[in-house]
Amino acid sequence: MHDSLRRMIGAAGMLLGIALAFWIFFGAPNGWSGDMRYVRFAIGLCAYGLIHGGVTWIFPDRPGDSEPSARDGKTA
Repeated sequence: MHDSLRRMIGAAGMLLGIALAFWIFFGAPNGWSGDMRYVRFAIGLCAYGLIHGGVTWIFPDRPGDSEPSARDGKTA
């Protein structure tokens, strides 16, 4: 997959996650009580997962990106 396409997909996922988090915080019905509060919590976790997934798609961890000493925890 091309880098630009992967980054656009990641940005769209991030924006969707941010929009979902704003909806949960500002626009979701406040009358969600009882068992529905668990649904609201699950939707919030999905929003954070979308944001994390989008960032992962935008900035992938490639094996040659960091120095070997930084990965091993050793200082130079």
